[in-house]
Amino acid sequence: MKAKYDIVVIGSGLGGLSCAYILGKFGYRVCVLEKHFQIGGNLQTFERKGCKFDTGMHYVGSLGPGEVLHRFFNYLGLLSKVDVKKLDEDAFDVININGRKYNYAMGYEKFVAGLINDFPDEAEAIKTYASKIKELGENSDIYNLREVDLMDLTNINYYGISTSDYIASLTENIDLRSVLAALNPLHAGEEAITPLYVHALVNHFFITSAWRLTKGADQISEALAESIKEMGGDVFTRAEVVKFHFNDLLMSAVETKAGDIFEAESFISNMHPSLTMDFIPDDKIRKSYKNRMNNLRNTISSFTVYLVLKKNQVRYQNKNFYYYKTNKVWGVNNYNAGDWPQGLMIYFTSDAANPDFAESATIITYMKYDEVKQWENTSIGNRGKLYKDFKNLKKEQLLIRVAEIFPELNDAIEYSYSASPLTYRDYTGTREGSMYGVMRDCTRPIESYISPRTKIPNLFLTGQSINLHGITGVLCGALITCGTFVEINEIIREIDKCYPAEFKVTNNELAD
Repeated sequence: MKAKYDIVVIGSGLGGLSCAYILGKFGYRVCVLEKHFQIGGNLQTFERKGCKFDTGMHYVGSLGPGEVLHRFFNYLGLLSKVDVKKLDEDAFDVININGRKYNYAMGYEKFVAGLINDFPDEAEAIKTYASKIKELGENSDIYNLREVDLMDLTNINYYGISTSDYIASLTENIDLRSVLAALNPLHAGEEAITPLYVHALVNHFFITSAWRLTKGADQISEALAESIKEMGGDVFTRAEVVKFHFNDLLMSAVETKAGDIFEAESFISNMHPSLTMDFIPDDKIRKSYKNRMNNLRNTISSFTVYLVLKKNQVRYQNKNFYYYKTNKVWGVNNYNAGDWPQGLMIYFTSDAANPDFAESATIITYMKYDEVKQWENTSIGNRGKLYKDFKNLKKEQLLIRVAEIFPELNDAIEYSYSASPLTYRDYTGTREGSMYGVMRDCTRPIESYISPRTKIPNLFLTGQSINLHGITGVLCGALITCGTFVEINEIIREIDKCYPAEFKVTNNELAD
């Protein structure tokens, strides 16, 4: 097959699909190529014993009326196609540190009041922290879908400030420092490395409001793909790109494993930036640029256990749980084999037939790629007995840790499954199964920034390594990528124009 498009998008993760949708709305003929049988990247789901499990999108923030994700969902035609449920407002996240529990509540007033109740002598530090998080979240034009001047530089001064240093400047209380940093698994945060702006934006989205995608994140990818096709675009699965074709210094086409050729005027890669570089011949791009992309440090990977639970055994709780064995919440990714895991996240899904009970649970913890490196040249389903034994051992170790907070869970397990860094590498296409792509580093703020423009004039990047990870970060990154084709403020005006008046509320109203 040979086909010609305005734009070919390589990879069907959220970044690629949203770019294709936006550009399709502006009249471009687009095509999305996905190497797997299922689209979606981190939006992918799978089913076991009648239970659907998410692989990467476990909950989302700022989806209430007037909030940024709600406005994106409206523009992308998702509001009526995606089933969601708001998490408990008084405790959407429960933080368990060394046996003591702390609640993260929705809305800044409730969030502050809840923490002051736990730390009455630290009221000033808690208020200052919340004020700064809110300030950084609300001051960013791109993350509030306000018109921008070429680049949104509002928070640039916070690129070089580490989250851990900022929190430490507020209080000497080690326990409070740990609680304020406890959601760092949402960005694979590292002490003295993770910039304050990353922590602030991620926390701001969830403090504003937190939601579960009740029927799976694949609702998003399927709805976007359907809309892309309705606008005249194409979405192909089992279409693995194996070669970039060039005409002088411009890309002219991509070739798939099946030998199909897709020509276009421009190309957008939703692959990891360093994987994209693998397809570019050395004579087409500067060696220094390629080396920089290949040497970018990635965030750590994870090990996940998926549980199908016995009917009517475990009460459903509409919240997420984070557990740390000690108050060293920044150190859980620097574990030794003998003390793994030091921390974890667990959440439950409710049984549709009996919503008071949970039908499944998902447990996530960090895992270094080095632990599975010996099997890196194997493929899915063909890794051998040693690999299966390794996964079973790790699964049992993780379940022992979970039993410290949910002792009733082990007896309620009907079936269990696990995923290692190799699973994430092969299904999501990230280097070494990285959870969030490229690590943002406050000690190297310029070097860890990746522009959507590459040194190939008609090749562009999108995805979680561009701008920021997470659903809102990736959507804003896609907006920036699309801004290289259509003036970005024209897109923002279109998003605002189609947003119903009854949903338009101010940030102050949201905070209240």
